[in-house]
This record gives sequence, C-alpha cells and structure tokens, in this order.
Amino acid sequence: MTTRPDTTPAADPDSRIDADVAVVGGGAAGLSAATFVARYGLETTVFDGGKAAITQCAHVENYLGFPAGIAPDRLLELGRTQVETEGGQVVDERVTAVRPADSDGSEPDAFVVETTSGELIADRVVVAAAYDGEVLDPLADAVADTHADAEASDDADWSPPEPFVPTDGGRTEVPGLYVAGWMSDETVHQVAVSVGHGAQVGLALARDDMSERYWPAVGERYVDWVVHDGRYGGDGWDAHVDEWFEREMLPADGDLDQSLVERAREDLKAEFLGRCVTPEECSRRDRRGQRRLLDALDDDVIGAYVAETDIDPTEPTGGRSEESTAGPAGARPEGDR
Repeated sequence: MTTRPDTTPAADPDSRIDADVAVVGGGAAGLSAATFVARYGLETTVFDGGKAAITQCAHVENYLGFPAGIAPDRLLELGRTQVETEGGQVVDERVTAVRPADSDGSEPDAFVVETTSGELIADRVVVAAAYDGEVLDPLADAVADTHADAEASDDADWSPPEPFVPTDGGRTEVPGLYVAGWMSDETVHQVAVSVGHGAQVGLALARDDMSERYWPAVGERYVDWVVHDGRYGGDGWDAHVDEWFEREMLPADGDLDQSLVERAREDLKAEFLGRCVTPEECSRRDRRGQRRLLDALDDDVIGAYVAETDIDPTEPTGGRSEESTAGPAGARPEGDR
C-alpha cells in the first residue's frame, strides 16, 4: 500500500461515476493536469474536441527543453501520448456544459459533463478551455465567473476579458471543480505558464483526494517525483520517519481514529520507499523516454540527423564520432538552419 488510491469511485461497479476526473480541454494546461491526476491513480478522461488556445501560436519558441522551439501540434501530440502512457484517455469530443449531477445544484458530489455525443458523470472536473468558457454557464453563479466568451478573433485589438475565473491553486468556489490555464485568474497567456498551472491544479486535486482519505496534513505532503535508490530507507530510517510523523503530521487536538493514523504512517513510508529508483532503472527510463520522443519526430528529420551526425546505430549511446560532435558552442547541423 501507498498513499495513492487503491480503489476509486469510477472503479466501483455500483457507482454512478464514469470517470474520477474529467478534463475539459486538451490544450497545454488540460493535458498537464491530466498527466498529474492519471499518474496519481485516478481514472482520467480528457475531452479534446474544443479549440486549444495554443493553436493560435505559430511556433512555441520559449518552452524549456526545446532549444529550437516546437510546433504546437507536435507539443500537443506529445502531451496526449503522455496522458495515455499514464493510463488516462483522450477523446475527440467537445464539451457543451458542465453541471451538478444533483438537481438542486448545491454542494455537488458529482458533475454531469455534457458533450456533443452524450453525457459522462465525473467525480471531479478540471476545466481548461479558455475559448469554451460557456461550458461553465450552469455553474456561473457558484464560481463567480466573470469570464465572458473568449472567442478566437482575427481582430488585432481584441483582448480577453478580465478577470477570469477566480481560483486558488486551481480550486474554485465549487468543491470538486477546478480551472486550469488561461481560464484562471492565476495565470497569463503563455504556454509554459499554462503547463505549470495545469501541473499545479493536478497536484491540488490529488492533494484534495488524499486529504479526504486521510486528513489535510497528509494530503499536503503529496508530490510526484522519484529519487535515486538509497535516498530513503536504511538503518534508523523507520525511527526517523516515526519521529517526523508524530511531530509534523498529527493535529494538535489528536482527534483522529488510531487505525487511520497507523495506516497513514505505513502508507507514507511505503510511498517514500516506492519513489526510489536504481541506476539501472534510471538508465532504462531515460532510454525509453528518448525513444518516445523519437516517435513524435518526422522520419525524414531522423534520417537526416543520422546522416549528418555519423551515428553508428549499433552503439548503445548512438555512437557519434568525435568529428560529428566537434564545432562551436550552439552550432546547429546544416539541415536545421
């Protein structure tokens, strides 16, 4: 066991929930949020039938990790692949409305996501669709939404309305409803910022889920990373964690069920230990990651690169010759100019 969910509402055959998390919008923020919640262990569905704000950009030139930039469509393709790799699904359907699953609309414990082809009931919803702000109309009063329709425009004088949906780490006034990216008043219209905000929202949602299953102090400790083998564990580690747990995790009033306390203690230990990755596994993941990037590249670009850099495909590391790597710092192969 770890602190991640071993069962969820969507996995319960007797539950009305179709998806633990529905993400409205398959742009940069939506895919980023979906990656985090899918990795956390929630059944996640991304609705990608609307218009992503990133498509207004001709070429993304300031996203860390792409020194010569990347085409928006290619970046989104990589994002969709990442969501699916983590167990989420991306569907090509446009959402028309998000409304409470209960008729009175107060404190909804689930949401109906209406699409062009049907409905889905989700336990939680992340809306990341700046150009489809009307999907929140059924909840407009509850979220204090002053976000007018942000339609794409060729008018050079057009600018988005302010403010957008008020949020706190992506959380809205409606429990279980989150807003990510440009729709939120916490961010600005930049791809890298939207990706970061999507990650923050996904993390907030995961922490909220953990807080409900344990208590808030435990939920706020959730992060999504792995560490080098040996970072956790070893002599005295259990005692050290016990001391930290008693000092940092338990509320001052001590008003918690003891069986829940012990379960949280052991689950946290298992979570820490589960983050440790051996050097061999690090190498395997690095190589797998490089190959997944290659899947998104055009074959002619890969072929030209191999020819220009004199790569020996039989070498595990690519086998570049000294001549192929020599040259002034920042120089690019001829074919990339």
